[in-house]
Amino acid sequence: MPLPAIADVAKVVGDSALYRLKKREAGNLVTSMTLAVAIGLSAGDVAHRFLFGLLLNVFVYLVNDVLDVDLDMKAEGRDVARTRFLAEHQAAGWVGVAWVGLVCAIVAVAHGASLLLVFGVNVALILAYSRWLKRLPIVDLLAMAAWGVSMALVGCPLDHAVGLRLVALLGLLSVVTEGVQVIRDEATDRAAQVRTTAVVLGVPRTAAITRVMIGVAALYATLFLDKWLGPVLLVGVLPALSTATASRSWDYLRALFGLTWLAILVHLRVIGRLSPLL
Repeated sequence: MPLPAIADVAKVVGDSALYRLKKREAGNLVTSMTLAVAIGLSAGDVAHRFLFGLLLNVFVYLVNDVLDVDLDMKAEGRDVARTRFLAEHQAAGWVGVAWVGLVCAIVAVAHGASLLLVFGVNVALILAYSRWLKRLPIVDLLAMAAWGVSMALVGCPLDHAVGLRLVALLGLLSVVTEGVQVIRDEATDRAAQVRTTAVVLGVPRTAAITRVMIGVAALYATLFLDKWLGPVLLVGVLPALSTATASRSWDYLRALFGLTWLAILVHLRVIGRLSPLL
């Protein structure tokens, strides 16, 4: 079998990256880099981690697109032309995965063992999530918590205690945003027989779980990060959570979480330490 054309590989990789940017799904790169700056990493270290994080995002989303192309062909609201091209050029997609993954691994090795570990964990998570975990109720939410932590570690050394406490908050918030997304996609997932939390438990129960997790995140942030800003996250329980409102609620929560995150980091930089209740 002949190798796919370089132009086809480049198109598949570029289309995947641009699609995710348009959907604002690479926010983890912003959070991990602001974390790196807030905990005082050097400019060179931040730059290296940014390059790695950029490549890692391209890699994981491309893997997800290639593995889910058959489902995406049937889903509403997708970029039909992009998805059809990928379906017709899956070999180019896998070559793109191999090349981006190789470059990402090289950049990780050049930095050190910690980023190589982060890369390995993310490879395992994205493969497991796309193949199995997204089809298991509750597990799909927990998998996103693990992914949120692993992506945040792009900006945090594994031995940095304060940074790790901040990373844990991102894991909790990732459960919330995943809950909103499975609510948004409930009808499509049900039609495709993908047993997400929203499909199996129903939208009202999934919305209740999501709101509980907002409370858990707010409590964690208040007790262990910032007693003044942590409670602000509770505002996240206000928007309606249904299949009709999920997209708007997702944007609202991302804005709320992002602004609160930045405020906590600024507070940390200004006073030089966290201000937890405990």
